[in-house]
Amino acid sequence: MRSRARGTTALSEERAGDPAAAREAALRLLERTRRTRSDLTRRLRDKGYVAATVEQVIERLAAVGLVDDVEYARAYLETRLRRRSAGWRRLEQDLRARGVSADDVAAARARLEEREGPEDEAAGARRVIAQAARRYAGLDPRTRRQRLYALLARRGFDGDVIEAALREEAAGDEP
Repeated sequence: MRSRARGTTALSEERAGDPAAAREAALRLLERTRRTRSDLTRRLRDKGYVAATVEQVIERLAAVGLVDDVEYARAYLETRLRRRSAGWRRLEQDLRARGVSADDVAAARARLEEREGPEDEAAGARRVIAQAARRYAGLDPRTRRQRLYALLARRGFDGDVIEAALREEAAGDEP
């Protein structure tokens, strides 16, 4: 049994191995929001369900389409790309931190690009530059470029994309 001190629920041994109880707990978690396999597994384990039971329940939920990491990642990417304040690398890192495998991230990106066409990452980088323009307006050109490059790199844009966006931005500033 797990202690309540860690925020977990103590379950009887019988209930901890009961697939029906674990399935009900999983369905309650899925009512609120879509979840990844790893998140759902962790939450069920934290509630005190045994690993074999959790795995069995997760497999069943995945088989009926209630747990799908590729679809989770596609929806996540679609939402974040609408705001377009981060590059692919950053979005992929965020998904990996949420427990989505690299293969599932790649499949989600392919599914999204198939549906909406390839994403223009340079346009996203230009949008971030435009948002930061006023903040860096008083800086000398070299410092401004360095800071914009660092900002875009932190946001997960690729070096080639950053260079292209900064070139376009500099060309737009010249008379």
